[in-house]
Amino acid sequence: MIPTTASRRIICLLAVLLCCWHSATALALTDDFTRQQSEQWQPTREDLAKAADAKKSGKYTEITWENLIPASWDPAKVFDKFNFDQFNDDDPRADKALKEFQAMWSNAPANKELGGKLVSIAGFVAPLDFLGGDQLSEFLLVPYFGACIHVPPPPANQIVYVILEKPTGIQMMDTVMVYGKLEIEKSESDIGDAGYRIKAVAVEPYATDQTEQY
Repeated sequence: MIPTTASRRIICLLAVLLCCWHSATALALTDDFTRQQSEQWQPTREDLAKAADAKKSGKYTEITWENLIPASWDPAKVFDKFNFDQFNDDDPRADKALKEFQAMWSNAPANKELGGKLVSIAGFVAPLDFLGGDQLSEFLLVPYFGACIHVPPPPANQIVYVILEKPTGIQMMDTVMVYGKLEIEKSESDIGDAGYRIKAVAVEPYATDQTEQY
C-alpha cells in the first residue's frame, strides 16, 4: 500500500497537471520542449504527401484538447469532491481517496459528439511499441510535454491511442499532427489509459509556432 504521505504528494502533483494541459505558454517555454523541436522526427516524402492529401481533402476538422472534454464534465470538481486540503499528513482516508481519484481519472468520460468524426489533432508523442531500432508503430498522443513519461498521465479523455499504418521514426515527445477517424474506445497501457483511438491516415510534424493552439 502506498504510504499516506506519498499519496498526498501524488494527489498534489495531479492537481498541478490539471492546470498544465490548459497552459500552452508553459509548454512553449520549457527547455525540454525547445530542445525537442530541434531534434524532431524528419518525415519521409510519403509521410508529407499523405499529410498534404489529408489537408487538401477538407475532410478533417482540426480539434483542440478541450473539445475532447464533454461539457458536462468539469475536472476541477473531481478534485473538489475529495477535500484534500482537510487531510492531515497521516490521514487514513488518503489512500482510499487516491484509489478513487485514480479510478475516476482513468474513466473520465469522452465527448460522444466526436465519435466517428474525421479530425486532426496536435499533441506530444508517448511511445508504446518500438519494432526494433527506432521504428514506432503505436503511441499515446497527449496534450502536454512529459505526460505519461516524466509525470503521471492526464485523464482518459485527454489521451488518444494512435495506431500507425506502418512503423515510422517518430520519437518520444515529438510534437505531431495526427489525421484520422476519432473513435471513442477505452484502452489501457502501462503508461496511461486512453479514452479515444485514431487509426492514423497521416501524421506530420507540428510547428513550434502553432503550439499556442492547444
